[in-house]
Amino acid sequence: MVADTHRQTKGIVSPKKISRVFKPVVAFIAAAFLLSLYERASAHHAAAVYYDNSTIIEVRGVLTDVRWHNPHIAFTLLSREGGTEVEWLVESNSVSSLRQLGIAEDQLTPGEIVTVAGWLSRSEAYRMSGNNILFPGDREIVLWGSTAYHFTDADYERLSVADVESRDLPDADGLGLYRVWSTLTGDRDQDRLWDADYPLTERAIAARAAWDPVRDNPAINCEPKGMPGIIDPPYPMEFIDEGDVILIRQEEFDTVRTIHMTASGAANDPDPSILGHSTGSWDGDTLVIDTTHISWPYLDNRGLPLSEEARLQERYTVSPDGRRLYLELTVTDPQYLSEPLELDRFWLWIPENTVQPYNCTPL
Repeated sequence: MVADTHRQTKGIVSPKKISRVFKPVVAFIAAAFLLSLYERASAHHAAAVYYDNSTIIEVRGVLTDVRWHNPHIAFTLLSREGGTEVEWLVESNSVSSLRQLGIAEDQLTPGEIVTVAGWLSRSEAYRMSGNNILFPGDREIVLWGSTAYHFTDADYERLSVADVESRDLPDADGLGLYRVWSTLTGDRDQDRLWDADYPLTERAIAARAAWDPVRDNPAINCEPKGMPGIIDPPYPMEFIDEGDVILIRQEEFDTVRTIHMTASGAANDPDPSILGHSTGSWDGDTLVIDTTHISWPYLDNRGLPLSEEARLQERYTVSPDGRRLYLELTVTDPQYLSEPLELDRFWLWIPENTVQPYNCTPL
């Protein structure tokens, strides 16, 4: 059984008729969704490169071939358009983010007839982002935390920073640093690390202009991110006290950073690595981490370069009520920054959250 396709547009005229081209361009789609995951604050600008986000299309079809893995899920819809059977490839959020939204794999049942709303790919036929799904019985799920209901008039309620901070957590102030900290994606009150503008050298401006998010983004093949990008994860992270070292365990890419807290444990001349070499100390209740010898080539997720001369200092402070973890980051890189760059963000303590295996699977 194949359902007919129905398209609905908002803001512009209906999309032009497109011929079937169903050869995956993996790098294109993966880069698009990685950018949208990392830049939710400016998602419309990032996604517009790859998708026509001025138009929402609806595709009705039989749900098939569900692929439930990071960095994002994917599924196909068998549909019928103009009497011809076609297959749509729909890609959406990460498993980690969907878990935060309360969406599990068993909610997508192959064989069901569903309607998916999302953005049409600008360059590939029968490809789209999946933002909302309507199931039989008018049940709708939202796949992006910053998206509202599309098919129904109900108010979409999601966990917010205000919700978390209004909880009765009487023991939070005595727990300290060593626990799991979380980010709420889709809430504008959730602070993130990156800014739009930086004090760049001419060399940095030229390098960023030459950056291609498809060709140059190593994360599309599930290659782990390095410093400093890995310290702004959208997923849970945990601080673990191991005595002479502190471990920072990230869900994203299953990354574990080692912070050397004693002079004897620190290397004299460490080899460069994507995470660099990190030493830590305490300034009162603030954990101070200094990192050098970084081989990761990027400062942010938009192609801003980072040299091996870069030095990073992180300052982590738990709020007096124990509900937030604040970060102040200073980046010094004379090759690409005309002056030290200062950034900040915070995480939330959500007691039920844990660090789960990321299990990234290249497409």
